[in-house]
Amino acid sequence: MIMMNEITVNNIKINNLEPTKKNFINKNKKFSAKGYYKDIKVKVYEVFDQNQGDLRAFISSHESLSSYFPKLITHDNKYIVEEWIEGKTLKKINAKNLENIPQSDQIKKIIKNMWSIKYDKIVFDYIDYIHRRVNKENNFDFSSIPNKINHNDLSLDNILMTSEGLKIIDNEFLGCNSGWILNVKNSFLKENFEYQNFVSEDILNKLWDVRKEWSKLIKKDQFNIKTRLYKIFKNYF
Repeated sequence: MIMMNEITVNNIKINNLEPTKKNFINKNKKFSAKGYYKDIKVKVYEVFDQNQGDLRAFISSHESLSSYFPKLITHDNKYIVEEWIEGKTLKKINAKNLENIPQSDQIKKIIKNMWSIKYDKIVFDYIDYIHRRVNKENNFDFSSIPNKINHNDLSLDNILMTSEGLKIIDNEFLGCNSGWILNVKNSFLKENFEYQNFVSEDILNKLWDVRKEWSKLIKKDQFNIKTRLYKIFKNYF
């Protein structure tokens, strides 16, 4: 196992790095680690789109959204560093009754709040991404679908209950894109969120089949982690 000790992002040094899970390279083939900036525990992760850091900074400074996300430490066009959040996931809290999540209404309000906020740039084409990662061409024309700020992966594991209330974590897929139409499939929520005004149920199911196909490929992936880590860190040490 390759041991990495530190990384510098936007002139801020993060020390004592450890993988957030088993390896520094996650299932999306991106770098993800936890470490320390001074005495603050942080998470540092690689972006899919160089504009994700600016979007993350926009959210961090937004009056109504910032309280639902970890504190942003810094970012550049490759990595985002945010404060590590402690708390129980909604999946653990509601383990005995996953069919009735008391926090659902609050999450719906947060999502609708994100969607109501204007952001000028298109950030991270999630629909295109889920096609590319299974080597398929995206033949859908979603140019008429409005782009909205969206987490793209609001599962119960990605929402924590903390002493300060709900916090949304694992923000690697955060973007401003057309991917919001998959929220009904890509979260624990049962509300349709008006996707039917833009895509049919048939198209939505086809998109979801693409996403599920990727999950089946993870175990077969022979990606060379050592080579990937070398490429990431060679300019940082």
